[in-house]
Amino acid sequence: MKIFAIVLLLAAMAVPASAATIWNESINGDLSSSEGAPTGISFGIGGNTIIGSINGNPLDRDYITFTIAAGQTLSHVNLTAFSPDNIAFTAFNSGSTSFIPSGATNGSFLSGIHITSADAGFDLMPFYDTRNVTTNSLPSPSLGPGTYCWMIQQTSPVLQNYTVEFVLDGALRTDAETWGKIKAMYR
Repeated sequence: MKIFAIVLLLAAMAVPASAATIWNESINGDLSSSEGAPTGISFGIGGNTIIGSINGNPLDRDYITFTIAAGQTLSHVNLTAFSPDNIAFTAFNSGSTSFIPSGATNGSFLSGIHITSADAGFDLMPFYDTRNVTTNSLPSPSLGPGTYCWMIQQTSPVLQNYTVEFVLDGALRTDAETWGKIKAMYR
């Protein structure tokens, strides 16, 4: 019976956290279009979904800034929706402010990539390592502790809708009572 309870507990702990929509431009308003004042986002452990739109005419970029705490990793950036089919540019950089993409700022990004609707349903993090269009690429498909910016920009005069899920891995907080119950199972 003890083994069954332990297996059940471990199975429940292995279920990934469901994605929470942390920003929806149709509800929360437009994300910042200013590289000098990105929208501050607080990610929780698990999936953190952002729903937005960008336009190439007039030019509308979306900039966010976020902090990854010690012991945490941004492991996935899942592009769950992207329409209509067009090309956009998206990039990461270190720090709480960002840059306007150009030849002069190319090397300031940690990595930047082009995306299309063919990328919907895929994790973009490996692309920041292998498919970069900027001078730099991520050394691995993840980001560790630190403060970062992420931006997305439409590359033509089209209104582009996107849904992206940022997945943060790390230690989940537990209280002493929970650990006491787990320890009691082994006694």
